[in-house]
Amino acid sequence: MIRLRKPFFPEKSINKIQNDLAKAIKNGRLTLGENVKSFEKDFAKLIGVKFACGVSSATAGLHISLLSCGIGKGDEVIVPSKTFISTANAALYCNARPIFCDVQEDTFQLDPIKLEKLITKKTKAVIPVHLGGNMCQMNELLDITKSHNIPIIEDAAHAHGATYHEKKSGSFGLMGVFSFYPDKVMGSADGGIITTNNFKIYEKLLSLRNVGRKNLGEYDYNTIGYNYRMNEIQAILLKEQLKLLPKMLKRRREIAKIYDDELKNVRNIVPQKIYPFVKSSYYAYILRLMRGNLGSFKKKLNEEGIEMSPMFTTIYKMKPYLNRSSNSNDFCPISEKLDKQTFTIPLHPSLTDKEINFVINKMKKILN
Repeated sequence: MIRLRKPFFPEKSINKIQNDLAKAIKNGRLTLGENVKSFEKDFAKLIGVKFACGVSSATAGLHISLLSCGIGKGDEVIVPSKTFISTANAALYCNARPIFCDVQEDTFQLDPIKLEKLITKKTKAVIPVHLGGNMCQMNELLDITKSHNIPIIEDAAHAHGATYHEKKSGSFGLMGVFSFYPDKVMGSADGGIITTNNFKIYEKLLSLRNVGRKNLGEYDYNTIGYNYRMNEIQAILLKEQLKLLPKMLKRRREIAKIYDDELKNVRNIVPQKIYPFVKSSYYAYILRLMRGNLGSFKKKLNEEGIEMSPMFTTIYKMKPYLNRSSNSNDFCPISEKLDKQTFTIPLHPSLTDKEINFVINKMKKILN
């Protein structure tokens, strides 16, 4: 089976990781140690921000990002309707209400025009999602949110190293949140990180991730916090991934270019629109099946030994959210339409040219 996604760790990196893990184990400091600190510093430098706070997952990062803004009961947080469920769950964790904004039909990302119509006095944050590593229209989103004095928290879980007008994802909003789940652009034994230029927010994040205190070993608790720490094992893996990131992004973009060139004239499929001023990190190569049944298409690809996955389901259509909205079930029609069309095909740095050509040829055969 040609896998959809796969973490990239060459043999040289594995050897370095093993040596660093041995040192950390002997040292005895396995959480919030020197590896976490140095990774946070280096990641902040990569993104072009002053501070970075390592956490146990991107879900945890979204949660405490909202808490650091004082978001709570009665508040509203606008999120795209088509994304991973954690984006909306983070608002619920704060006893706030996620408000679902429809997406653009070509980029599959949060629609700035529809966003502005959803803003009320209760709106306390907006979380745009850089879906698949493609970046949202940040200038338009910032113009809207700044005029209402509402912070943006970027969900950059897919977008490590992605740029918009040459500026990195995670550097536009008040905060950016990245995921290090094993299949992400930078993969680890799970984990996440929050980026920001705001020192007061950074101080709050350090406390919220560490059960309400700034440093380990202290019993000076300033708030009700959470056990959301990044550990040394995650950080050791990530330090190697950071070194490999330029190489991984180069290969991801090479593969996407091959797909672009070879699939552009294949009938019945259309790729996600990516503007010329955006450099996607290509966590996922997302396509639309314009006609036909997505489930049947997936089955045919799987029979050929190619892993394929639909690209998310509209959140309010999923079981945990069915009774949480007072709106009608068709209030994000574009998102619901895309549920039946969008899918992603194998893309990761370990893919060989032979495998890429195999995927292309089989797709052409099935679709033509």
